[in-house]
Amino acid sequence: MKKKIVQGYTFTRAVDNFSIPTNIQSMIIRYYCMVNNYTFKLHLDEFCMKNSYMQLFQILNKKKIDAIAMCTLNFLPKEKVKLEKIFKKASEKNIELIFIFENIKFKKKNINKFIKNILQIRKINYLTKK
Repeated sequence: MKKKIVQGYTFTRAVDNFSIPTNIQSMIIRYYCMVNNYTFKLHLDEFCMKNSYMQLFQILNKKKIDAIAMCTLNFLPKEKVKLEKIFKKASEKNIELIFIFENIKFKKKNINKFIKNILQIRKINYLTKK
């Protein structure tokens, strides 16, 4: 059986005053791939500019990957419209999105239901931070 090719995606900006150095994110993604017997493709760092997801969309437009792995779904945009674009593109390209910390995978699921779940998770996380 062919091994899944997983592209790493690392986030360079802080989210809610929380950040993980990209080299640590890459180590986490690499380890995840090793444990799950996936082929790890070196990560791409998102640009530091506010609200930039250009690198994520660049990865989504690639043809030779099976999945994109990132540490947390908190690295995704907060805007529902952008989330819909990301998940729609992933669905169209048959690319699985893997969120390691939450142990969640997205692949050809109901996009609106998945986004609703993400927003609920974020709301719970926000409430528990206080």
